[in-house]
This record gives sequence, structure tokens and C-alpha cells, in this order.
Amino acid sequence: MLSNELEHVVRTHSATPSLQRSRERDQTPHAYPANNDLIRHLPQSSRRRLVELCEEVTLRPRQMLQERNQPLQYAYFVEHGAASLTARAGDCRPVEIQTVGAKDFIGIPLILGMRVSPHRCMVQVAGRALRIEVDALLELLRGDVEIQKLLLRYVQATLIQSSQLAACNSRHSLQQRLARWLLVAEDKMFSREIPLTHRCIAQALGVRRAGITSTMGEMEARGIIKQGRAQVAILDQSQLEQLSCSCYRVILSAHENSLGAANARYTSNW
Repeated sequence: MLSNELEHVVRTHSATPSLQRSRERDQTPHAYPANNDLIRHLPQSSRRRLVELCEEVTLRPRQMLQERNQPLQYAYFVEHGAASLTARAGDCRPVEIQTVGAKDFIGIPLILGMRVSPHRCMVQVAGRALRIEVDALLELLRGDVEIQKLLLRYVQATLIQSSQLAACNSRHSLQQRLARWLLVAEDKMFSREIPLTHRCIAQALGVRRAGITSTMGEMEARGIIKQGRAQVAILDQSQLEQLSCSCYRVILSAHENSLGAANARYTSNW
């Protein structure tokens, strides 16, 4: 009975205008590789179904991907570059609650049944993403349980990261937090070169820029990083990990554990 109902849902969805428009827009959905870590962990059939409904878009610095308290039009699977998800407390400056990169999905409220986000998401490092219309994604989630389960696991990982950041920001020193942030940014962007200014990093950590400048100067003097114009390069990851608190490992493990089941089942589809 349940199988028949699911077949009916899939047939109905495949005929909907939003899905058909997406197919007409891109008749060669595999012309580019799926560089997003979440998409790569989907079984082949689900991955193909998702990519067929997406379009590849360029991410420009300071581009707004979602605005707080505004209806969402698209969800994004980041492939390259980085964005910052921020929250605001009254009249204070926005504080970053998540660094978003090639391991991430932008559009969590949709997975939880909401069409409005309480947070802003802005591109910090240019790149590209696979973008999908909200209605198309919701239809897909109703018809493909593997995509639904993967994104729910991602939501769980994000909740763990958010709670760990709250603890980290209240208990650890600026040096520990900065080291943790640099390590997470490196992991998200798959690069040891992080093209961000002191101002952007200060906003991400919710501290004054002078504190970032001073702490990064100390790190550079020890040969851990090298600073350039609007760029930081990690030279000694081992030393940076020693400076960081254990929160980096907790955040990294949260994402890896969320994909653990997918790793076991779909390794052959990579």
C-alpha cells in the first residue's frame, strides 16, 4: 500500500510544471561534477534526480543568499567558495553562527517545514553552487526518502555545531577561538588559503578587529600562518590545532558522523 502511494507521488511530481521547467533548463545535468560533499554521499539515482532539478550559479562576494524573515526562493548546495550565516541580537553587530562551504546546504528551514529563515546568509568568498527552487526541493523531499534522510542528518550535525560554538564562544580565549575558526574555514573550503579580511573574521567571531590583528600577528611570528592582502594562509596546521580548543574536533566529527551511514551504503557510487 505504502509503495503504491509513493509511486503515485513520484508520478505526480514528475509531471509538475516546476520540475519540467528545471529539466528543460538543463538537458545535460552532469556536465559539471558534484563537488558538494552532501550530494556526493547520495546514492546514484537520488543524486541524479537532485542534480537534474538544480542549476549552477556563480556566487559573488556580498551576494545575499537568504535574508532574515524573508520568504526563501531557493536552496543552495555550495560547491566552491564560502558564505556566512549570521544572527543579530538587538542593535548589536551580526555574529556568525555558521561558516558555510563545500560541505554544506543553505535552506535548513525548508527541511523543518518553514519557508522563512531567521538568519541572513551572505557570500564571503566567491565560488559557485547548485541552486534549486524551493517548491522543486519540497516535492523532491516528499518523493525521495534518501535525500530527505541525508538532509535531516545534516540538520542534526548543524545543531551540534551551533551548540558547540555557543559553548566555545563563552568559555575559550580569543586565540583558541581564532585557531578553531581558521581550521573550520580550511575544512569547509578545502584550501589552506582563506581569502578574508581581519574585519570579516572579527565579525565572524563577534570581537573587535584590533584583537584579531594582534592575535594573528602573534601566530604569524610563530610561523603558523602567513598574512597577505585580504588573505590568510595556514602554514603549520599541527601548531594551529595545538592552539585551538577541542571544539574544532567536535564540529568536524559532527559532519563526518552525519554522513557515516551514507559512507557505509554508497561508497561504490562515488
